[in-house]
Amino acid sequence: MAPSGVAEPGWLVDLAPVVPRPELVAHAPIVVGDRVIVAGSRVDYRGLDLATGAEAWHRPGGASLAAPLALALRDVVLVHDCDVAVAAPDGHGVLACFDRIDPIAVAARSAGRIAAPMGELGDCAATGGAWMLSGTDAASLILARNACRFSLALGEGRARRIADAPASPPQPDDVVAHDGDASWRQVIEGGQSFLARDHGPRVPGLTVLAAARAPGHDAGAVVVRADSTLRSDVLAAYDGTTVVWTWALPPPPDPAGRGGPVAVTATDRDILVFFDAARVARFTAPWAPATAR
Repeated sequence: MAPSGVAEPGWLVDLAPVVPRPELVAHAPIVVGDRVIVAGSRVDYRGLDLATGAEAWHRPGGASLAAPLALALRDVVLVHDCDVAVAAPDGHGVLACFDRIDPIAVAARSAGRIAAPMGELGDCAATGGAWMLSGTDAASLILARNACRFSLALGEGRARRIADAPASPPQPDDVVAHDGDASWRQVIEGGQSFLARDHGPRVPGLTVLAAARAPGHDAGAVVVRADSTLRSDVLAAYDGTTVVWTWALPPPPDPAGRGGPVAVTATDRDILVFFDAARVARFTAPWAPATAR
């Protein structure tokens, strides 16, 4: 980190060429062993080398792909659009397709379609938006889109509708983002706009584009829109209540500005930011052990 508190990435890569789809989804990258897995509407799923950013593999995803879910070091589930038409059992409809992979050896453990009874689909298959996948093992997987939720049996390629997700409570007008159990709020003082985290740091800017807290640390990273030009966005790393360093995201390739989603991840060693549909940057976190720097 430079003495001025301005960081430089360990690496910055551009995953272009990208698929010509709308820029709808950018999931926070995940780290699995020595791989960074990136998932976005226009880049599908990409496995990058953690040390260098070099691309190790690429798998289809589609515009509504879910974030990759790591069940174990060598067991990752990807739920995504089906890239070809697939048949469903009688009385069932196809929700999505899946791959269960070893992200280190780039090997497929299993793959197929996920089908649910037609009477349980409602508008869940047609409703837009990304699929969200959660669970701690193969027996507890939940697939959701908006309020629709399904329990998955990947071994059978089947899903069953469960209780819809409860409606989110209304948020105060000044809350612009959530970061774990904390909120980021817009604060106006002296004619200037700041983004303030509960009991945490304050960063000049108009709104929060993405935020992440490092597990087990009172620290994390936030991407802030600095002004209304849509061209000035800043990544800030904080430790406790102090902003340790900042990094200005490179100008967006679109002359109209950065309108697509931004995602950020904070681990016990790294900060990873995914932006402009295809760009990924890695930084060593301020809280990382000295041996990791």
